This record gives sequence, C-alpha cells and structure tokens, in this order.
Amino acid sequence: MAIRLGIIGLSADKAAWATNAHAVPLKAPPLSEKYTITAVATSSPESARAAAKSHGVPEEKAYSSPEAIANDPDVDMVVVSVKAKKDVFVEWPLANGLQEAEELAALAKKQGVKTVVGLQARLTPSILKAKEIIDSGALGRIITTSIVASTSLFQKLDAKNSYINDPKNGVNFITIPTAHALDPLCFLLGEFKSLNATAATNFPTVQFTRPDGTVTEPEKRRFVDSVAVQGVLESGTTVTFSSTTTTDATPGQFEWIIAGEKASLKFEAPVMFIVLHPPALYQYTPGEGAKWEEVEVVGGGGGGIGEVYAAFAEGKEGVVDFEEALKRHRMVAAIEKSAANGTRESY
Repeated sequence: MAIRLGIIGLSADKAAWATNAHAVPLKAPPLSEKYTITAVATSSPESARAAAKSHGVPEEKAYSSPEAIANDPDVDMVVVSVKAKKDVFVEWPLANGLQEAEELAALAKKQGVKTVVGLQARLTPSILKAKEIIDSGALGRIITTSIVASTSLFQKLDAKNSYINDPKNGVNFITIPTAHALDPLCFLLGEFKSLNATAATNFPTVQFTRPDGTVTEPEKRRFVDSVAVQGVLESGTTVTFSSTTTTDATPGQFEWIIAGEKASLKFEAPVMFIVLHPPALYQYTPGEGAKWEEVEVVGGGGGGIGEVYAAFAEGKEGVVDFEEALKRHRMVAAIEKSAANGTRESY
C-alpha cells in the first residue's frame, strides 16, 4: 500500500522549492508507486485550495493549518506532526538551533514515530558508490580529506528568502550550505573528534530581488558568507574544509578529495550545492600510467529529496532521522562557537 503523504507548504507555484523537490519526483515512477499526495496545507484557505487543484488533491483535503493536516486519518506521513503521532519528514535544518533540535528528537523518541530529515546529499548515487568503495577497503586507511567549495548564490537572494538576514531565524551560510556539504563527509568518514572554525563576512551588504525583477536597497549583511573548518575525525583522519561566497568573477565549484594509503577518491561538481547537482566521482590508484578515472555510478530514482523518499519507503541505509540530524546540529553549534570564540570545540 502506498504511503499517504500530507505536505505542508506545497503551493500552486510550479517554480517553488516544494513543488520541484518534493511533488515532481513523488508523482513520477518509481516514487509514484510508493507514495501518494493525499493532502496539502498552506497559510490560507485560498492558497490551500489552489495548491490542491494544482497537484490533483481533493479540495476537502486542502488545509490551512498544520494541526488539521496532521489530524487527517487518511494521512500516514506529514511534516511537523510529531505530536499527532504521525511519521514525519522535516526539511533541514531540523530546528532553529540545538536546543529546539534536542527537544524535537526527544519528543519523536517518546512518541515512537518514524522520522526523516532532508539531509539528502548522503543518498546521492556517487556518495553511496564512494561508501561502497571505502567499505571494501580499496582505499586503505584514510589519511586526510579536503573540500573546497564556492558559490555566488548568496550574492543573489530572492526577496522571499530575506529571512536569511535575520540571525534569529537560524538559517544561514553555516546551517545550510556548510552543513549540507559536511554531512556526507561525516556519513562516509565519521564524526569530528575536534574542530577549529573561522567565519567571515566578506560582503558587508546584501540586496534582495523582488518578483518583478527590481532590487531592494542595500542593507547590512547579518550573516557570515565564508567558513573554514579544520579538524580531526574520530578515526584520526584530518579534515580541511573551505566554503566561500564569491562574485560571478569566480565560477561555482565543489571539489572533495579523500586520500587513502592505497588509493584516493575525488568528487567534482560545478556548484557548491551537491544536493541540487550530484557530483561526479573519480578514483586514483597508483601504478603505471595512473590518473584520475571516472567511476561509473548507477543513478537512483527521483534524485535529491526523491532519493530520500525512495530510501525511506524501501527501508534502505542512509535516511537521516531526528537523532542523526541532532549530530549535525551539534556539529553546527561547535562550528559557530569555535568561529565566535577562536576555540577548539568537540560535540
């Protein structure tokens, strides 16, 4: 039987994140055989009805409150519904800060519900292939790993994302792109034993583009736009990580090298956000004529968040639950504390 989903925040806008990241893969095979969108909830009755019509949901299943959709007996899984004892899918970050994340994880455990958090990079086919190679012992002991990433996206923010400039909202360059990049590293190689972080705001102001194409007046940028992390994993592997906001004068990039004693792996993508553009995977094994060779990767169903839905339905490894997401919140808190105080931190 298909898992009946209720999605909060799914609008009629075909360009919206929830439409493209959630609805599109859910309506196409193979996910359409495992899930059905049964209900939607938005901020008003009018927008809820429009969303329901756009996505083929009966009008009586269009809700304007999280409580209403969570209490629908025809819904098996819905966002922000832990208290209703429904399985729950929450986008990353799980919560606004570590304390909230700890409270949600404890509540989910108490209620005994299945939980999913959208840290989907670890389910990218090339990441899973790398895990297979590492687990086989082909690389030998992992000596060091490094990630260099850059993006100009934080120079071009839509007005609907202006909340990012309010620190109270907990959505920023560390919690979003940095955490999404470091999560697959921890998935493949383990958690940090300790770390040092440096953060900077290289661009003092920020502007937002309105729907009509006009741009707001410059305002003070209240979030860091570049982060560097150095540390040691529990395995003893050393880590160097750099993520930077750039202008269009520097193309976006993502390069991640995992250096082993016997062989090495490299991921490459033209954008920092590998949750949107899965990286290619290469392997280097020493010997005559040795060079980086691209590793053949078999794609999965849906891509991005679609991979999470597929893995959850099939009970596969790699789905992040609230307890696992709590580790990432603790890592983020350690990075923020280290960057603010110049201290070495553990979590």
